[in-house]
Amino acid sequence: MPRKKPATAIRNHYSKDLKERVIYQAYTLGHDSKDIAHALNMPLRVVQPVKEMWAEIGEVCRDRRHKGRALLMSPNYCKFVLALLDHTPDMFLDEIQEALFIQHDIDVSLATICRTFRRLGISSKRASAERCAHARRDFLMEIGDEPADRIVCADESADNILTSYRRNGWSMRGLRACKRCRFV
Repeated sequence: MPRKKPATAIRNHYSKDLKERVIYQAYTLGHDSKDIAHALNMPLRVVQPVKEMWAEIGEVCRDRRHKGRALLMSPNYCKFVLALLDHTPDMFLDEIQEALFIQHDIDVSLATICRTFRRLGISSKRASAERCAHARRDFLMEIGDEPADRIVCADESADNILTSYRRNGWSMRGLRACKRCRFV
């Protein structure tokens, strides 16, 4: 006859406020560990370590010291990158990487920069052309009397060397990426 599999104990996570109730019942109400375990529906093996930790450090649980891997880009580097993107939102990742290396002598990979952007809530999107409805309406009113064959549009007759030809830009999630360019 085959053996039965042993029942595996399901471990429950008990919140910090529930552990604080253990301390309240133990020290304020004067209940013992068995009564607390029964009242809060938690095992005795949880109640006793909570009381021991309270007696040792004055807290019900230790704070996690390391929440994952250490970040390669410190908050100062992130502020620098945000200032770069505020000034020039259409920078490529390799240009940001080069600026970090030149200014701060830190060599980070493109993936690190991309993960940092995701963590900061920055995404790449199509840069929008800024339009002013009032200025467009005034322009149409101004040229309304001219015949269509006499109108030559500036974008057809000149090349603007100061305009950014990049189509994508970086901005905070939910906001438009816009690039302001001067036409000469």
